[in-house]
Amino acid sequence: MYAVVALFVFAAAASETWLLYPNIFRDIPDSLALTEDFMSVVAVGDVMRPLGAVMLVSALIACAVSVRYRIARRLLATSLAALVGGQFLLSILYLWPRGSILFDDRHQYTLNEIERAAHEFQVGQYVRIVAAGLAALTAVAAATDCYRARVLTTVHRQLPAPEAGNPR
Repeated sequence: MYAVVALFVFAAAASETWLLYPNIFRDIPDSLALTEDFMSVVAVGDVMRPLGAVMLVSALIACAVSVRYRIARRLLATSLAALVGGQFLLSILYLWPRGSILFDDRHQYTLNEIERAAHEFQVGQYVRIVAAGLAALTAVAAATDCYRARVLTTVHRQLPAPEAGNPR
């Protein structure tokens, strides 16, 4: 489940960035005001924050299972680190303050400060996409390892017992 959610979050973040951001940041500050109007009913954060929470919970469950069964621990630890550091903490500590400058408190800042915040926000977003890609890639690799271990265990159980003097 975690691999599916991680892959979906990566695809959603990449799509959002490539489809919406050129319009959001094309003519600052006018395009920011237009974006606020456009996203007045459902904003990106209204969808991505709950989805991020689902991803974090499923990642923690996957990590707990991997520790218990000793499968794909390093891959899941890498995925969780990319998720927490490159998406969760980056968003809260770096992107959200810049988002406030761009949207919520824009009237309190000069055009130069808004443009700088927009540039920093876009750079941070690309870092977040890379982190989401790493989280998804390692989650899928971990799921593949778990599936392979399950298949090998199933096949091993189904093989007939070796005959005396004829090892497998």
